[in-house]
Amino acid sequence: DELPTTTATRTMSNTTRGDSQAAAKKLKTDFVLTDYVTRHVIDDEEEHRKRFAKSKPYRHGLLEGLFQPDFLTQVKEEIKRSSKVNFKESDLFRVYQSIDMANLTEEEHAEALPTVLQLRRVLYSDSWRSLIERICGLETGTLTGKVDCACNCHATGCHLLCHDDVIGTRKISYIIYLTDDDWSAKEGGALELYDRISDRTSSGSISSVPSAIPSATLLPFFNNMAFFKVEPGVSFHAVQEVLGD
Repeated sequence: DELPTTTATRTMSNTTRGDSQAAAKKLKTDFVLTDYVTRHVIDDEEEHRKRFAKSKPYRHGLLEGLFQPDFLTQVKEEIKRSSKVNFKESDLFRVYQSIDMANLTEEEHAEALPTVLQLRRVLYSDSWRSLIERICGLETGTLTGKVDCACNCHATGCHLLCHDDVIGTRKISYIIYLTDDDWSAKEGGALELYDRISDRTSSGSISSVPSAIPSATLLPFFNNMAFFKVEPGVSFHAVQEVLGD
C-alpha cells in the first residue's frame, strides 16, 4: 500500500456546485476542536503531556485516532481525487510530493478540496497550537501561525534518510498518517527515532551524530499523528523504505 502523509501532511471532486458553495461558506464559520479532533485526545491531554516529557531518545509523542474518522477519510479521498504528485529524489529522500497547503486558496480549491481546507484551518488555529504547546511543555505563544503543512506520498521504494529536521525556527515536527486501513508493519514506512552519540571531527571538536540503530519506532497507522521536538544534533529521525505495493 502507498503511504500518504501530511506534515507541520497534493480528477475532479464529486461535490456539486451547491455542495461546494456550502462547503466554502462553512470554512468561514467558527469551530471548536472537538468538531474535528476526537474527544479522547482532548480529555487525555495531561497523559499525553506526561508521556511526551518522559519519552526517549528525545521528546516525542503519538496521538492515536486524532481526528474524527469520517473527516480524515474525506481528506484522504479529496487528495487522491483532486491533486497531482511530482516525483522528487535527492541524497536524503525519495518521495512523491503533492499538495503544499500554503498554496491553497478558498476561491480556487473550495470545490475540489473543501475538507482539506478545513483541516488546514484546524492546524493553523490558535486552539490547535495551544493544545500542542501544552502537550509539549512549551510556553504559551512559542508556536506561531507559520505552520508548514504538505502532503507527500510514499510509494514502493520511497524513504527519508536520517536527519534532525532543523529548518529555520521550526519547533515541533509532525506527521499525520493517511495510510490505507489494511496497511501492515511489514510494508515499511515507519518513523525511526535515533539516539545521539558523540563523535570527534577531523578538527578535534566533538559533535553529535545519530546512532546506527533506531531507539524507537512509530508505526504509520491511519489517523495517528507522530510528533517530536526539533533540536539541533538531537532530533535524528528517518522514514523506513516503503516495501509494500
